[in-house]
Amino acid sequence: MRTSVRQRIADIARMAPGETALVGFDTELAEQSLSWRELAEMTDDLVGLLRALPDRRDTPCVVVEAANTVHSAIGIAAVLSAELPLFPLNPAAPPAERAGIFSFLGRRFGRVHVMDGRHQLHEADIGRAAGTAPKPWPEAAPAFMLATGGSSGVPKISMHRDPLGYDPARTPAMAIRNTGWRAGQRQLIVGPLYHAAPFTVFLDALLDRNTTVLQPFFAPSWTIRLVAGHQIEWMQLTPTHMREILRLRPDSASFASIKAVLHTAARCDADTKRGWIDLLGAQRLYELYGATEDIGVTLVRGDEWLARPGTVGRGVLTQIAIMDDNRRRVPPGTVGTVFMRSPGRPERRGYVDNRMPETTVDGFATVGDRGRVDRDGYLFLEPRKHDVINVGGEKVDPSEVETVVLGHPKVLDTVAVGVPHETLGFVVGVHVMLKPSSTMSNGELIAHCGQRLATHKIPKQVTFVEEIPRSAAGKVQRWRLAESGRGGERDASIR
Repeated sequence: MRTSVRQRIADIARMAPGETALVGFDTELAEQSLSWRELAEMTDDLVGLLRALPDRRDTPCVVVEAANTVHSAIGIAAVLSAELPLFPLNPAAPPAERAGIFSFLGRRFGRVHVMDGRHQLHEADIGRAAGTAPKPWPEAAPAFMLATGGSSGVPKISMHRDPLGYDPARTPAMAIRNTGWRAGQRQLIVGPLYHAAPFTVFLDALLDRNTTVLQPFFAPSWTIRLVAGHQIEWMQLTPTHMREILRLRPDSASFASIKAVLHTAARCDADTKRGWIDLLGAQRLYELYGATEDIGVTLVRGDEWLARPGTVGRGVLTQIAIMDDNRRRVPPGTVGTVFMRSPGRPERRGYVDNRMPETTVDGFATVGDRGRVDRDGYLFLEPRKHDVINVGGEKVDPSEVETVVLGHPKVLDTVAVGVPHETLGFVVGVHVMLKPSSTMSNGELIAHCGQRLATHKIPKQVTFVEEIPRSAAGKVQRWRLAESGRGGERDASIR
């Protein structure tokens, strides 16, 4: 029996009115907390406001400015409780990006309402889409929409059409349940609520009676203090978070309360993975591979990873097929495009513009990732074709170069790219972000790489930048690399 989001919050408020539902921080970073009774009351007040919208009959979309605050969390809960389509927005999105999102949503819904951090509603200016009749949905409008990771292009907006609510047999989903999740646990959300993984685990926390601590922005020392201070039992991180926390050399005692850490999103380098296994123990670290488009997931625990370094695990209620360019299955150990099939109706997935991920006639879908499976069904990801650097016919995996560069004690972040070359076609280049107060020459970094990489993999161009452009999930946004290099110091290329 599925219980609606609104009813579930009300049920918890009756069972445990004084228990803490949310912990957050105001603009002065003073701690705030909200009980389940208070959450239910505030959510109900907003539901009344939302259901009074004059264009309710047209199922308007509601955009919530999704900062990691108690107010934003209440707004998200209210829109889901009112059963209106929700889009969590990055509050720092620049005007041009906002305008594009509002216009795009306006063409699908007719009207778009924005809820700010004070729970004020105003109708968004949707530009040329204004007055356009909304396109009919093939079925019910989506419950919520999320921006995809956008690692290789401008993000798309995917949608979740399945009915929302609490089902004790299905909340949370099987993959999350298998990560040491327990109902009523204390959970820390580090990533931003407008990104898929933090949003979905917040929704699960809301439905499963968790106490949720919201960290407004990531600072590794603060994360460590919050874990210890609130005796956090479960949290989801990205490899970027993990690397920065490890650099502080935390004591394992600080993480004694942790039952499990789940990491998602970008590829995790082996040194970071092993560092967290040493910190927590192999059986408390999990990695999940999936996509915002919800085509399937894999899961691997630390001890499984140690037995098969580099794997992202086996499918959880998911079948995996590796296919060649002609969409024929290839045998174990052969690299191809990763297709996945999971329960549910494929037509319920897809993007707001009614496009779908590439799907086979028998229901396997792909978001373009490449990889291979071993004979036991464990998936190993490979770089996408457009990421592989072809140096005079030799293929270079940029993640291998990045791992070596990250091993230099002065480097905080990096990304490897292909740089056009007049005779070789491409050579390896790296964008490098140094630790504060550190300096480094082109030659120092290349010498470091030369001791650890084959000749054709050694970077021939180094660009020092103030920041590596990444999505909220830690994925490199490669189309922004050119902008990130502007104003940075570029050492001379080596020919």
